[in-house]
Amino acid sequence: MPRILQLSSDVITKIAAGEVIERPSSVVKELLENSIDAGATRIEIDLEQGGTELIRIVDNGCGIEADDLPLAFASHATSKLVTADDLFNIHTLGFRGEALASIGSIGHVTLQSWPTGAPRGHEIRCEGHALSDVRPWGGSPGTRIEVRHLFYNVPVRKKFLKGVGTELGHVTETVTRLALANPGLHLVLRHNGKMVYDIPASANLKDRLGLFFGAEIRDALYAVDSGPGPVSLSGYMADPKCDRGNAKLQYLFLNGRWFRDRSLSHGFQEAYRGLLMTGRYAIGFLYLKVPPNTVDVNVHPTKSEVRFRENALIYSLVRSTVKNRLMQENLIPQLRLPEQEPQSPRDFREFLPPPQWSLQPLPTPVPTSLFSPRRETAEQTPAPWETLDRGAQMMQAPPVVVAALEEATQAPAEMQHLPALAPGSALQLHDSYIVLETAEGMLVIDQHALHERILFEQLRKRIRDGKLEVQKLLIPEPIDLPAEQAAIVLEFKEPLAELGLDVSEFGGTTILLSSYPTLLSRRPPFEILQGVIDYLVSKDRPPTKEILLDHLMATMACKAAVKAGDRLTQDEITYLLHLRQLAEDSHHCPHGRPTTLLFSRKQLDKQFGRT
Repeated sequence: MPRILQLSSDVITKIAAGEVIERPSSVVKELLENSIDAGATRIEIDLEQGGTELIRIVDNGCGIEADDLPLAFASHATSKLVTADDLFNIHTLGFRGEALASIGSIGHVTLQSWPTGAPRGHEIRCEGHALSDVRPWGGSPGTRIEVRHLFYNVPVRKKFLKGVGTELGHVTETVTRLALANPGLHLVLRHNGKMVYDIPASANLKDRLGLFFGAEIRDALYAVDSGPGPVSLSGYMADPKCDRGNAKLQYLFLNGRWFRDRSLSHGFQEAYRGLLMTGRYAIGFLYLKVPPNTVDVNVHPTKSEVRFRENALIYSLVRSTVKNRLMQENLIPQLRLPEQEPQSPRDFREFLPPPQWSLQPLPTPVPTSLFSPRRETAEQTPAPWETLDRGAQMMQAPPVVVAALEEATQAPAEMQHLPALAPGSALQLHDSYIVLETAEGMLVIDQHALHERILFEQLRKRIRDGKLEVQKLLIPEPIDLPAEQAAIVLEFKEPLAELGLDVSEFGGTTILLSSYPTLLSRRPPFEILQGVIDYLVSKDRPPTKEILLDHLMATMACKAAVKAGDRLTQDEITYLLHLRQLAEDSHHCPHGRPTTLLFSRKQLDKQFGRT
């Protein structure tokens, strides 16, 4: 049996670094927290190649004494703790004294500092935990730290880093959290010499939320305040109409520290019960203040999780405060009720892009009402049926067109085995389900799931055949996104282009959308793109390109399909059922949900006691 050996200090330090430093954003987080603890009111961050080649942090804090510079790189050396009891009364962001030691073991670090009131500054270098002598430095008051060639001596860890865009996105998310947790802090972030953020100290919390997340969210916020007390909650929550497909925009802060907590996120989401659809998440930025001795922040290597002494009390505070605030706004779910007056015509052609006559059979006449008209685009070829007036003009169409239509309406051989649809046997229930009589019994169809499957198959087929119709926007649409999301979108620019979503960098955290698939034109371009983003940001490790494209197609189809609550005319129902017979798999939506439930005649007879 192998003998037990004491690990070397170098190995011990690298093990500790692996727990604390996962990627460049981890370095930025630890260094920024040190700057804030030092009382800095202005911090500048410079990055190169997403932080893998250079991270430079400059602050105007209190600085470090020359004699303490070597200790800054020693393991568990800190000015923030003295006794074990101090661990249960933490008032600072950092406290373990292991950040610089971990960073110094896996990078080339230069630490320069001029303490307040000192005659001059000093510097020290650390490369792989090897320290240089302390030398004089003639910079400016405060502290300046450079970290170069991160993970240069841990190639395995470096191999697991993502692209520059992804790593930059993680850094900007870190900066976002600290900027929101410290509204009076002036933060500057530059990447490869270009300005990303310049957030002045005068920008209040709501201004910062608008800067990071856009005007749509900023203008939909309601202020939250539980009132004074030893435990209090404040911040902002968004109107239910401004929801998202994941919980990424639920931010929790505790005594100036960002953290995550499933229990409190659940309480926040529960406050919106009845106001959000299943699978949709509310947006909120909540700030908790509790006595430091009632919370343990030393439960996670990255200090991203905490443990409350009275967790049930905190949960109740979050849920009740948010729910009461929603009740003040008298919000109700936005259900679509039957209109008393005729609705304006909607374009049923948005079920499918303009088809070629040989692609598939079409009913005659094609229904012409459903959804909103398409937005104006350049170089858009009119659909063949747009040149015909469903009536007299069709009689004047060239014979070849009439013949093509007549031939297209005949069901192909593979459709002969499907049950015939009795006229008038299909009806819509609750503007969500289609009930259909068949020879076997009764079918109940989820209109959204079925249409989602149809759009998915059409999109997939056209991409595989290289025949995806794309609408070019006359004026590219600028879309403001959180920095992390903007970076992810640009990193997946190539697969998005294959889906007809042409995106490009515009500056800062704004991207330009220049085109999108004609097949999905019934929905606003931003709504389609946001659905794709929701999927991308939910994956820590994206799958292969083929699987990724499949998931993105499913997401886009889901966003563009008719929804529960969309009322359909009888012609529209008939056409949707017609398209169902053409689908390769009409039984499940792309996400696996059933599109159809069959209640056989035997089951119905049994339920009514006829057997």
